Amino acid sequence: MAGKVVIEKNAGSCFGAAIRGGDLICKGSVGARTGIDMKGGTIIIGGDAGAFTGFMMQRGRIIILGDVGINLGDSMYDGTIFVGGEIGSYGSDAVDSELTSSDQDWLKRKLKVAEIGENFDVSKMKKIVAGKKLWNYDNLEPTEKKGAI
Repeated sequence: MAGKVVIEKNAGSCFGAAIRGGDLICKGSVGARTGIDMKGGTIIIGGDAGAFTGFMMQRGRIIILGDVGINLGDSMYDGTIFVGGEIGSYGSDAVDSELTSSDQDWLKRKLKVAEIGENFDVSKMKKIVAGKKLWNYDNLEPTEKKGAI
């Protein structure tokens, strides 16, 4: 829910699954489905990330300094993903968004706190958000909402 966890090398698949708060930092690379079902907090990756990173992401932010595999942000409902390297492909409903000066200031602060990517040029990062075409909770009946949430 809060605090900071640092992995000095690499991490496997499903890194940060269902994280709700705090900072989860991997100074190396991570596997597929990083941030799956993420509900808050921040995941910071110093290297590359695997396929389906940010799958079904609901809130929070992911920062990837390296490259990321296919289907980035697939079926994400909300949240933001920042990528410094190449993107294999976008997932369903993941779209580019404008990287603002406020985003850049936030990225610099987060990287400083994480003690990673101190000299990284955040102005060249790509910002990916949900296109919000998959949002369907408002169409559910009250009893269905209870089970879906």
